Amino acid sequence: MKKQIALIITAVLAASTVSSCGKSATSGSSSPRGEQTKSEHQWQNSETLNEWQKSLLKAEGLPTDIEQLSPSQKRSIQHIYEMITYLNEKYDEKFVYAGYVEPGVMDEEVLYARSLSDEKQRAVTVKIDDNGDFTDDYQSKSVSDYCEVLIDNWIHSYLETDDYRYYSVVNACDIQMSEIKNDDFQWKYAAENMIFIKMNEYDFDTLEKFAVNYAKFLYGHHISGSHRINVVNMFNDQIPDDYWHSIGWIGFYDLGFINSHNTIHTSSSRIVVNESGRSDGYERTSQEYSIEEYFSKY
Repeated sequence: MKKQIALIITAVLAASTVSSCGKSATSGSSSPRGEQTKSEHQWQNSETLNEWQKSLLKAEGLPTDIEQLSPSQKRSIQHIYEMITYLNEKYDEKFVYAGYVEPGVMDEEVLYARSLSDEKQRAVTVKIDDNGDFTDDYQSKSVSDYCEVLIDNWIHSYLETDDYRYYSVVNACDIQMSEIKNDDFQWKYAAENMIFIKMNEYDFDTLEKFAVNYAKFLYGHHISGSHRINVVNMFNDQIPDDYWHSIGWIGFYDLGFINSHNTIHTSSSRIVVNESGRSDGYERTSQEYSIEEYFSKY
């Protein structure tokens, strides 16, 4: 487990509502979301605390008098402030503190924050690169938002209904918004995408037709990752990780591009449900196709 200093408890605390609006004496300039800038950062060695730092310390139950802080706590509260101020200045948004890992023999220094403009409240990390400059992963959030909307719009257009569920978790993002042209992600973005569609009974042909057209869409936009289409006969709107416990879950269809995206691997299963509504057995398939062969199915 990562070492947590006295300033942070594992969960997101009341302190996460503390946001920094001040400016630090860094040389990094502001830039649009997704554009990396060099901060050439030099840590400040202040002997006073500002109101933001005092608010965070108070929320953590620590002294707000700098003379009562240990050397480690002094360093940490200064670094936290400068790292979150870097985010505020770079993206011209308000970020709130969500956690911090102190640098150590086995741990790199990391700030966790959230943007108040991000409805999904996803964690943003700030780290220090080998040159001593700040780096962050906030650009991947805008890319993931863009890709999720693109996929969601396609699902809605294909199904011609809102009666489905779609969830996505980013696996890798090596592309910035400024690099995406004509909705081409250049195989530099990967996510675990889970779609839930409703059927009264498991219909493999209908499911596979959906899967093939979905794969064509993904391939056309060079979107990588793992993709699962779950079939249910009712929606419980439960946590996606628990879908296999759902009474309404009756099957799935997986697909993913392999071999430098020249081959597609698929697997599927029909879930046999007993009279009580619980899964009682499985009928599975697993197959690999060339892209041309698979796309020619429908």
